[in-house]
Amino acid sequence: MVNITEEELKKIVDLVNVVPQEYRLKCFELLLRHALRGEATIPPLTFVPTPPSSPATVTPQKPFVLAIDVKAFLSQYGLDESLLWKYFHAEGNEVRPIYKLKTHKKAKAQIEHALMMALESALVTGQFQVELEALRTRCNEQKCYDVPNFMKNLKGNSRLFKSVAGEQPLSLSPDGKSELAELLEALKN
Repeated sequence: MVNITEEELKKIVDLVNVVPQEYRLKCFELLLRHALRGEATIPPLTFVPTPPSSPATVTPQKPFVLAIDVKAFLSQYGLDESLLWKYFHAEGNEVRPIYKLKTHKKAKAQIEHALMMALESALVTGQFQVELEALRTRCNEQKCYDVPNFMKNLKGNSRLFKSVAGEQPLSLSPDGKSELAELLEALKN
């Protein structure tokens, strides 16, 4: 082990002070270890701060704009917009689900996923609908996909959708929107 001079230690401290706070301790440890090994003297340190980006070069993130049909849905059922952000994360024009369904019955979970995915779609496109293949995938990921009864379950709950035919997207009916509003209320408790 090699001794380091007070001047070399001061150089290390000066360099560490320009590093973001969360990296300072590790940076200090590495530089001190390097200096104590005597592998090489610490080169003259010069810090050239990068100028902050000018406002003209930074593209501000546009706030998420809620589709008018979603606003109408919230108003119709007396729901507050803040309720949506308990179940979804939105950034720019993208939306991601962050909800966890409470039901353990596959049939019920499939319907609840269909309702929540229709809402997720409406947040982006304004249309309360879900693609069957996307629903199958989500149900499979969430371990609630009942292969032999999937379509039978949807058809048994056909009042929630405008049509359950073939591989067409499932669009929520007025009953489906009412059921979705009830689900949102139930999930918040």
